[in-house]
Amino acid sequence: MVITPFKPTKFQPTRWTLLFLLLSAMMILMGGAAIAPALPLISQAFPDTPDSLISLIVTLPSLAIALTGIFIGLLSDKIGKIKVLVASVAIFTIAGSSGYFLTSIYALLVGRVILGIGIAGITCTTSSLIPCYYEGPTRAKVLGYQAAAMGFGVLILEMSGGFLAGISWRAAFLIYLIGLVILAGVLLTMKEPVLPKIERNTAESDEKFPLSPLLLGYITLFMGSMLFFVMPIKFPYFIANLDAARILGENTALTSGLFLGIMGCAASIIGIFYGRLAWRFHRYTILALTFICFGIGYCCLGLATSLVAVAFAVICIGLGNGLLMPTILSWIATITPKQFLGRASGGFSVALNIGQFASSLVIVPVIAIAATISNTFLTFGCVAVVLALPYLLAMIKVKGKVDLPQTVKIEN
Repeated sequence: MVITPFKPTKFQPTRWTLLFLLLSAMMILMGGAAIAPALPLISQAFPDTPDSLISLIVTLPSLAIALTGIFIGLLSDKIGKIKVLVASVAIFTIAGSSGYFLTSIYALLVGRVILGIGIAGITCTTSSLIPCYYEGPTRAKVLGYQAAAMGFGVLILEMSGGFLAGISWRAAFLIYLIGLVILAGVLLTMKEPVLPKIERNTAESDEKFPLSPLLLGYITLFMGSMLFFVMPIKFPYFIANLDAARILGENTALTSGLFLGIMGCAASIIGIFYGRLAWRFHRYTILALTFICFGIGYCCLGLATSLVAVAFAVICIGLGNGLLMPTILSWIATITPKQFLGRASGGFSVALNIGQFASSLVIVPVIAIAATISNTFLTFGCVAVVLALPYLLAMIKVKGKVDLPQTVKIEN
């Protein structure tokens, strides 16, 4: 199967272009949380620092992305998406790996803020390049591949982070050097897409940024992201306190990374088949299933006492996240004129990462009331089931309908 590029673009994306787009997308979801398995070890290295401050190592990049995403999206529309992507991957690599050398907790946190700026640029540019390069069912397929790449990023980054954390908590930061490979690939395989001339003439000049239609998608992404990011924040501590998790030894960082990797693998598998789902079911049906998967996963995790139960739970959560990302991205691509895709992708970046950062804030009162991490997972599971209800109702109203763009021919 040969992927047919969007016809008005002069640059013809190749399979190598697609590969490095997907490798870049790996950084979107877990770039900030790649060192999550090392959090208990970092807590031990800084015994006078409260856990709430340690958790900012994972969530501060999300706050930085939320604060800068819109502006970087606008910048990419103005000066070019490839320029912003190259600069962002460079920032990602340097700021991410800086944790290996820094000795102060506050210096680490500053580095995480700068890392977030890099991830914001990667999110905005990769999410807008795909709709510029590809159309119709090809676009839906590539967006599914992007979700698979995000899940695969969880698998690679979390397992590698857990392995490196077994050496030392500082070594976990070296995982960010993968950015060097991605930077070289972007420079060699990508060029700036050219928007169709029809979108620049006076007939199209009255098109406006569709903020109101996008708001529901952004709110959905915020809630889903907040639910999902409970995992990298609290799951390593859950595993550290689970007797069954000591199957690989007393250092549970590798075990934690392994299960977070399984979660990412589940997201990757559903992402690969997302194109087929998108052309058979309405987005509301897929989003209802998304929150149901989150609900089942967190409730099972809250009740889990064995590794089998934990594995089932993380697979459900991974499936939910694998459905969420491409559905929202497809929603954005469907209703947004291409000249506004950078801005719309910036909004995607903001919603995604405000949700991630908010999860660290919401967890504090929830765990204070729930008393244990297991009860906290149960609470979030119930919240997820409640969030599925509006989409179940909407699904009934639009039963049998799909809302993707008109199909285009795919070459075999």
